[in-house]
Amino acid sequence: MEICILSEGSYPYISGGVSSWINQLVYEMNDKTFKIVSIMPSRESNLEYKYKIPSNVVEIKTIYMNDYIYLEPNKKIKEPKLNKKELIEIEKFFTFDKNVDWNLIISIMSNKNKFGDCIEFLQSRFFWNMILKFYKDNYSNEEFNQFFWTIRSMVIPFINIVQSELPKADIYHSVSTGYAGFLGLLCKFKNNKPFILTEHGIYAREREEEIIRAKWVTGIYKKTWIDFFYYISIGAYKSADIVVSLFERNRSIQLELGSNKEKTIVIPNGVNLNKFKAEHEAHQGFNIGAILRIVPIKDVKTLIRAFKVVKSILPKVKLYLIGPYDEDIEYYEECLKLVKNLSLEDNIEFTGKVDIKKYLKKLDLLVLTSISEGQPLVILEGMACEIPFVATDVGACRELLEGKKDDDIGLSGIITTPVSPRNTANAIIKLIKDKNLRIQMSQNGRKRVEKYYTNKMFIEKYNEVYESLR
Repeated sequence: MEICILSEGSYPYISGGVSSWINQLVYEMNDKTFKIVSIMPSRESNLEYKYKIPSNVVEIKTIYMNDYIYLEPNKKIKEPKLNKKELIEIEKFFTFDKNVDWNLIISIMSNKNKFGDCIEFLQSRFFWNMILKFYKDNYSNEEFNQFFWTIRSMVIPFINIVQSELPKADIYHSVSTGYAGFLGLLCKFKNNKPFILTEHGIYAREREEEIIRAKWVTGIYKKTWIDFFYYISIGAYKSADIVVSLFERNRSIQLELGSNKEKTIVIPNGVNLNKFKAEHEAHQGFNIGAILRIVPIKDVKTLIRAFKVVKSILPKVKLYLIGPYDEDIEYYEECLKLVKNLSLEDNIEFTGKVDIKKYLKKLDLLVLTSISEGQPLVILEGMACEIPFVATDVGACRELLEGKKDDDIGLSGIITTPVSPRNTANAIIKLIKDKNLRIQMSQNGRKRVEKYYTNKMFIEKYNEVYESLR
């Protein structure tokens, strides 16, 4: 069985939870062959593998979103060769009509001979007339120039991705909606093969949060981009043979956004209990850790500000920010500046990408201050190592630290309010001061992982999913 994993901005070039999840899945399923399709922004990034690629990965194909810059513009205008029904469906798609025929859209857009490449399509009279109508109906109070360039920046990379050559496989498995999810939809209809969708967080909601805060898009066009990501996500939900979420709360959102109830299932993450176990080194003071990428969605600044409060009350503390910082250098430098402004240079260490297990040995407490998460592997790994957690109330964090309704194990950490340095600091201080509470939460965490979140359970479930589609 050949399985093609479709990813966006992650494996094997970017470290993080989703990438580690893919690596774990592929490595553990050594009886199956995998191909990887990785969507990345640009060839100019000088990408390097961040993982040792398992031997059962037989192909890695990288699709660069801005590869359209290498296309030569055609001096002669080329019109799409479409019949009346096809023209109607294309107009539906580019105006975010939820009643669009996704199968027909794929057959049209992926066919360069009929549709043209992304540059040819944008030069066509059909596209020009279509967006003029879209503008008059929805954006007539806005400056046309900004409208045009917004739509252009949305359409060109999308068409470029859709027209990419993709590997042949028995099953296509996307690890998000968005661009990767749309490729799953494409492969299902074009190759007549099963399509599995696994979402770690809710992709469209995460893009919404990023766009609201973004500086590169302003005014009404924030909503346009948000609508676009929800729209292509809905296409993936409706088309997938199986939609997997990591926890029930996200499954409910997927159903609201268009998933078929009969096709949705929950498969939690799993941890290798032999790999992650309690091994604590003696040390002076109190060590706090955060295992994360230094990027805005992890809200590292809130953690730094919270640590300032903690240190003002309990001086013998150190914070280790464990993980890569090269994904968003601008944000990393902002965090460094904040550390300096708060006079915390001697107490906060940015480790970069390291062997996490070496640091887990020296930590007394783990913290997560993300503004969005799925079901964080770092929480499960910390719990397996018997380290209590302070985490924001996002994704499955509450479920992991407090348990589901039928879980009577007890608390394994404290849930806090997102973007609240004071609330996070208070939780950290409470655990530092109460050794018995830390010990109890540490033991509860290990018990919860052993009962509900083992690697064996995780792999068995996905094996069942793959075999059911054979």
